[in-house]
Amino acid sequence: MIHLFTSMEVKCQVIRPKDARQYRKRSVSTLPRPDSTQGSASSRYVEYSKASTAPLPPLDLALSPNTYERLAAAKRAQDGLVGHVRAEAMAMRERQYEELGTIRRFRELAAREKREREEALRQQQMDDFKLMMIEFETRRAIEEEDRIAEAIRREEARASIREAMIQMRDEATRQRQLEHDRILAEQMEAAARVEEARIQAQEEAEERERIRRERLRECSICMEEDDMRSMAQAPCAHWYCHGDLQTAFQNALDGRQPFRCCHQEVPVDLCPTTTEDFRERYRLMILELTTPNPVYCSNRACGRFVPPAQYEGPDIAACQACRSRACRICRNASHAGICPQDVGMQQAVALATRNGWRSCPRCNNMVEKRSGCNHMTCRCGGEFCYVCGGAWGSCRTH
Repeated sequence: MIHLFTSMEVKCQVIRPKDARQYRKRSVSTLPRPDSTQGSASSRYVEYSKASTAPLPPLDLALSPNTYERLAAAKRAQDGLVGHVRAEAMAMRERQYEELGTIRRFRELAAREKREREEALRQQQMDDFKLMMIEFETRRAIEEEDRIAEAIRREEARASIREAMIQMRDEATRQRQLEHDRILAEQMEAAARVEEARIQAQEEAEERERIRRERLRECSICMEEDDMRSMAQAPCAHWYCHGDLQTAFQNALDGRQPFRCCHQEVPVDLCPTTTEDFRERYRLMILELTTPNPVYCSNRACGRFVPPAQYEGPDIAACQACRSRACRICRNASHAGICPQDVGMQQAVALATRNGWRSCPRCNNMVEKRSGCNHMTCRCGGEFCYVCGGAWGSCRTH
């Protein structure tokens, strides 16, 4: 390949990213200051050497037109790149001059502020010194006046002390006599108070012992006496200590029998040491024992007692523990329709069938229509058709 252009020398330096900070400091510190005598700002620009415009030597080679066009395009691209590099270098130099001016202004501002602070500090020190001198002179004058007044007071005090000493001797003699009489009277009074306190303490101890004996009650289980405030009284007037009473209730719960004293049932609320969970379990056991024909959960894994409060209608008992529902007639899982073991209900159904009565699909209660339309409303709120017995709106009879 034959080179047809002369090389161009551009005075610029490629700055790598890691050297940018060092180059900036070095270039800013070494930049020449602009000459203020020159009127034009373009004097700060650096003249770069231009490419040589000397005519190219003639070539002996014969090139095609396409080759000439490609060479011309390459020349134009090279000229554009050189111009772009020159513009970038000039812009960089301009930015460096601007940064240098900003730094210079910051330095001048800092120096001016420093001078102002130093001047203010010196003025403050002078004012403080003047105030200190004034305070010193004032204090010295006050001290001199105090010294003179103190000397006068001392002289007056000496005179009053001499007079007071005479009075004190007389007063001391009188006070000694009074003190002797007072001590003798206090000793006699103290002895009387001690004797009175001893008698009162003995009476109070006897009263406390009497009250303690009146409060003593004998536990019907352990036969030990204790204060009635730490015991519980059964309905039959027998007393129990809390520990033995709690043990008795626990044994009653374990034995599935209510705790009784003198054939009277003792309420579990009399024992304050039992927990609320224990009391609930004990009350549930009492309810189970007192409920006629009790119902238990039909779930074999549960089998718990179902209180009457959890009955749903006349035939269903719902267990709150496992959410199972049992039939109260056959004791098995709840089922639709009438229980086969409920003979009375079967007879009632037969009577209703003969008379044309209908049962509410919601609560299964029998309803007799005496007059009106076939749209029936039960007392439970359920609506049904008297012709087909289904829920109202589920048939075409109406």
